[in-house]
Amino acid sequence: MTKSDKIPVTIITGFLGAGKTTLLNRLITENPNKKFAIIENEFGDIPIDQELVVNAKEGIFEMSNGCICCSLNVELGELLQKLMSDEYDFNHLIIETTGIAEPDGIAAAFIGGNKASKFRLDGTICLADAHDIIKNLEERGEAHKQVSFSDIILLNKSDRVSKEQLNEAKSAIKKYNAEAPVLESIFGKVDMDLLNLAAYEGNYLENTLLNPHHHHYHHELVAHSFEFNEPIIADKFEHWINMLLFLSGYQIYRIKGILNLKGEKRKVIFQSVRSNSKIELGSPWLDGEIRKSKIIFIGNNVKKEPLEKGLRGCLSLTKQG
Repeated sequence: MTKSDKIPVTIITGFLGAGKTTLLNRLITENPNKKFAIIENEFGDIPIDQELVVNAKEGIFEMSNGCICCSLNVELGELLQKLMSDEYDFNHLIIETTGIAEPDGIAAAFIGGNKASKFRLDGTICLADAHDIIKNLEERGEAHKQVSFSDIILLNKSDRVSKEQLNEAKSAIKKYNAEAPVLESIFGKVDMDLLNLAAYEGNYLENTLLNPHHHHYHHELVAHSFEFNEPIIADKFEHWINMLLFLSGYQIYRIKGILNLKGEKRKVIFQSVRSNSKIELGSPWLDGEIRKSKIIFIGNNVKKEPLEKGLRGCLSLTKQG
């Protein structure tokens, strides 16, 4: 199955009351040509009008607007297996997490393994209440992970606060996620195609990772970034990264890397969510282009020095031309 054949998956996260369901309804309304399957952690949040229900079976509701709605009251794999049966027809999957859920656990299911053969993770959208986000980040660990893990952050209800408060909220968010765009929104509306983020595609990662960003410590949540001009030896890196994810995958929420592998003429894209990982070839290294590796680790209480030592152990002592 090619990438174009795979069903894109959008995860919507954010703390309680940030506007996740409002955004979900907007995406459904503004994309009438898409056939959505919608999974909710909290089934009560799905505004199901019984008159719109065409068929209900095993907790999966088929709607007259073409959507399929269901609750994550069983294992995600089991639910996806039901949805992928010949019974249901959809071309985009949206998963809305609870307000206190951590999105990396759901995202990990679509990185590597059987589910990745049928679905492709397009990106994670975080809704942040412009009025409450600073307080949530100060007090709630779930908010830390929701913001740090997401690929785009909608600073929602931006009309309810002053410009100064908006700037303070953006600064607070950037301490946890220096790379993701932070867009002001009202009722989840932004001038951007949120269903086509391609945040896990090689081209996207090449464009974002190879541009410099500053990362910050904030309490236990850290983002460590490394760059090396020396080429990486593939089998050494594979052995080290597999051991790292096996032993510390619960601490490392996400890894994103563009690798310069020894003897490889193309950039190599590595990424992981929790202990699940995938690797693919990117664009060719151009003549005259500086060949370097850049890799970012985002996690909880992850120390920088052991990561750097492990990475340096994967480097070739002889530089490539």
